[in-house]
Amino acid sequence: MSNWPHQSKVDEFYGDPRDDDGGSSAQWEKENIVYVNPPWKLVTAWDGRSVTKGVRVHRKCAESLKKVFDSIWTAAGKNEHKIREWGMHLYGGGHSFRLMKGGTRLSMHSYGCAVDFDPARNGFGDTTPNFENYPDVLDAFEKEGWTWGGNWKKPDGMHWQAARIK
Repeated sequence: MSNWPHQSKVDEFYGDPRDDDGGSSAQWEKENIVYVNPPWKLVTAWDGRSVTKGVRVHRKCAESLKKVFDSIWTAAGKNEHKIREWGMHLYGGGHSFRLMKGGTRLSMHSYGCAVDFDPARNGFGDTTPNFENYPDVLDAFEKEGWTWGGNWKKPDGMHWQAARIK
């Protein structure tokens, strides 16, 4: 899908993930969050533990993210070593109910329309994110219309989202 909503319209497109008290809605999560497994081994970026269930995303993003993963896997020659070189085995997060860094609005992660990979080499504010060196990764997300945080005024090179900012 290439017609992802603008960030200001995510409530209408993905639904409101808040409960009546403004916290995380367990019912919304149950109805909307699914797991997508890449065709390679995935570990958590923070402690190297195996990610067995997959990447947590909104069901509306699942098919697109699977296409991204398949494209990256093909570009890597279905080679785990290449995936590790690129940092795509290091899962930094998907759905997580929280505010934007330094903000008052919900993060796109709250909607399950954002994913992070290899945060150590693509940190928030780093003006030279490592993923710039791997156009196959960038192209796979771009073909599906995902926005890369590495292009932002304050870069967030680990981050992709299925929501536009322009």
